[in-house]
Amino acid sequence: MWRTLKAIFYKELIDAVRDKRALRLAFLPPVYMVVFFALGIGFAIHLQKEVRSNIELNVSGHAPELIAWLEENQIKIKRHDIDESDKDLYQAVESGDLDMGLSLPIEPQAPGAKEPLPVTLVYNAANQNVHGPLGTVRNLIYQFSSRHAAINVMARGLSPELMAPVRIKETNVASDQQMGGLILAGVPLLLLMSAMMGSMGFAADMTAGERERRSLEPLLINPTSSSLFITGKWLAAVSLTLSVVALTLVLLSIALALLPFNQMGFRVDVGVMAVLSIFWSLIPVAMIAAALQLALGILSRSFKDAQTYMSLLVLLPMIPFFIVMTSPGIYADWQLWVPLLGHQTVLKDLLLGDAAPSWAFTAFWLSAVPVVLLALGFAGRQLRRAKVIYG
Repeated sequence: MWRTLKAIFYKELIDAVRDKRALRLAFLPPVYMVVFFALGIGFAIHLQKEVRSNIELNVSGHAPELIAWLEENQIKIKRHDIDESDKDLYQAVESGDLDMGLSLPIEPQAPGAKEPLPVTLVYNAANQNVHGPLGTVRNLIYQFSSRHAAINVMARGLSPELMAPVRIKETNVASDQQMGGLILAGVPLLLLMSAMMGSMGFAADMTAGERERRSLEPLLINPTSSSLFITGKWLAAVSLTLSVVALTLVLLSIALALLPFNQMGFRVDVGVMAVLSIFWSLIPVAMIAAALQLALGILSRSFKDAQTYMSLLVLLPMIPFFIVMTSPGIYADWQLWVPLLGHQTVLKDLLLGDAAPSWAFTAFWLSAVPVVLLALGFAGRQLRRAKVIYG
């Protein structure tokens, strides 16, 4: 039995290596996904670095001290006078000529005035380009107001602390590594998708492809049980999937090591043990994916039909991803026993340098066994049906 299983395993691996098109379809998507991830993160880092130095604020009216304060904080001030434009500041923002503007009094406020300085921040909230700069300008105006209020109180011989009867102190105990989770939320999805789609082309060729080429019938003529045939094909599919997952992890580790996360105040350090733990936790996912793909491939009439049906499996990791993203605080131990759902949380913890629960990997493996056995048992029974072989 073991010799037969070994022969089937090697036969499927040799066929897969010879199929250059299937190899490209399996090993190129991880490269694309990691490259796009690295480009996206790099672009986000560049935008965050440049956003404040490129803020341009159109100002109408006069408030020398406020304007000087904004310029000190790298805000580019541009005068907007009605004489130079046929539209006032409100009309220019409403028409989309300007993203936002600051309306100040027409005449400078006299020194020592008791009235508050009337300042109007004009913007169009429907404009997506204004939200980032708007928050920066608003915070600077609040800081200017608090600063001058404290100076006015001190000039009257009072303590500025009287203006703040409640003082709030915030302490963030998260490490720089844990803060990196804000931008690594999509990495577990990328890893799970690579595990789900790694052997898609190979599994389709092992089942529907052989059925379409009429090479499945002479294989089943041999005095070997159909369960042994499907197990050998499954082992080959799992091996190919793990090769794709290993490539994805290597490329992802290189990308995380090269990206300048320190410019965002984060630290991402994925060590060798974390990578090995991630690989170990993805093995059950590869086992489930290969079994489901073989079961769907047996039911397909052609290679194209098999690829169409198997492409739906790529959507499975997205379901737990959205569950974790929309309800990040809802976590229970039973989730580790749900395939793909527990992986989202554990993979994220491993990427952030945290340790996974000691029994998490046991739960992953034990929960994968029933799914694999059911899928392979179903596929083995289908191989014994004449309709599947000749239909």
